[in-house]
Amino acid sequence: MKYCEIKTLDQLEKARKQVKRKIGRKGDDVKESFNDMKDSYSLYRMMVTGLKSISSYVPVDQLLLTTVRRIKRRIAK
Repeated sequence: MKYCEIKTLDQLEKARKQVKRKIGRKGDDVKESFNDMKDSYSLYRMMVTGLKSISSYVPVDQLLLTTVRRIKRRIAK
């Protein structure tokens, strides 16, 4: 419906209801998109992504293995 063609109150009311429905649908879409984004940027996922990027430069597996060995030695003493 073209808003410039509205002549009666009934047409105005129909147009208002259509706009209200569209806004409601868009609001639901925004909420869903926000929830998806929030899930994508959880603390766990950010840590995993960070470790993956670091592991390409630093041998993380060697550091973890060394750390575990040191902890085992201290516990065994």
